[in-house]
Amino acid sequence: QQQQQQQQQQQQQQQQQQQQQQQTQQQTQQQQGGRKSAHQVAFDQAAVQKQAKSQAAKIATLDDATTLGEKGTISLSKGNYNEALTAYDRCLSIQLSHLGDLHPVVANTVDMMGVALLRLGNGQESLETFEKAVYIHEKSTGQGTADWALVVMHVGQAFELMADNTKKVTDTMADFNKKKGEFDNYTERAYEMFEKALDVFQAQAEANEADLDVANVMMAMGNIHNIRGEYMEALRKYKFSLEHKITLLGEEDPSVGWSKNNIGNAFKGLGKYDEALKWYNEALTTVTKHYGTEHPEVAHVHWNMGLCYQSKGEGDAYKRKSDWSNVWPLKYFSADLQNRVAHEGEDFEKMGQHLHHAFEVYMKRLGEDHISTVRATAAMFATRELVRD
Repeated sequence: QQQQQQQQQQQQQQQQQQQQQQQTQQQTQQQQGGRKSAHQVAFDQAAVQKQAKSQAAKIATLDDATTLGEKGTISLSKGNYNEALTAYDRCLSIQLSHLGDLHPVVANTVDMMGVALLRLGNGQESLETFEKAVYIHEKSTGQGTADWALVVMHVGQAFELMADNTKKVTDTMADFNKKKGEFDNYTERAYEMFEKALDVFQAQAEANEADLDVANVMMAMGNIHNIRGEYMEALRKYKFSLEHKITLLGEEDPSVGWSKNNIGNAFKGLGKYDEALKWYNEALTTVTKHYGTEHPEVAHVHWNMGLCYQSKGEGDAYKRKSDWSNVWPLKYFSADLQNRVAHEGEDFEKMGQHLHHAFEVYMKRLGEDHISTVRATAAMFATRELVRD
């Protein structure tokens, strides 16, 4: 152990000396007439940093990589997605130096980097990362394994995110129709990936036994039906997934809570708002108990509840306005004032509370450029005009 420590210290000293020599050379070249452009200097500095990172990875052990991978997974579960991505990146550098780039362990780390990117809302980048993981699995262990199927399912989720991201809060029906071809392409490719994964998971599952992988991919398939507006089929997939998860994980697991949230989404799409809110409330209780109030996953449930209260309130507001044509003094109100008065009430108060909570968490935890924050910002501005101060 002492010899190993001495060797590591010597390697670190050599690395520091190399960095100092390269920095000295750069300074000398700049002093001798400034022959290097600012771009070239930046390039050289990046090369030095890359070399230092490579040297550090060679010194570190696979146990160090495992520790970093576990740190990344903990950060991921806490909703700290950038921290998770950084930890996975460092873990990957060490694994590559020891195992090469076509090892299944490397594929698993690349896959987890894709999951972090997915949570950050980066659809295209997560897709490219997942596709790299699929390639490594196919070259190292072949198709048809459980690990391969899991990454294929993640590829489908990247396509799902890209499909969902084609829709903007401010889009009119005409805007969406222009992008429908792109939307349909993404959803079809997502569903194709889910079907491939499901075939593998079902083949490996025990007959007539609940299976978590099958439950997860069925929920993913339900998501595609839901964003397509096929709410009854989404509901069937979600309920199948929920039954399996409760059997395997119990009622209090956050994954069960998320399944309940998705069931709420399907009922909201069907216009059954009270039923949707029942499921949302159950979901919110479960995920808040597990994650706390300021986790992005909890914020997603608040967001869905806010939209549900808005849709529910809009229906009631329309009925109220239609009854005011002969009611004094309401019939003398301007159209804008009638609209504001119609949008008073408990539903719109709860809408504001849930949307505001989601917005605050998104801004704090995900940043202003995340797709969830952008949508929440647009929704906050749009709903501000519906209710009176």
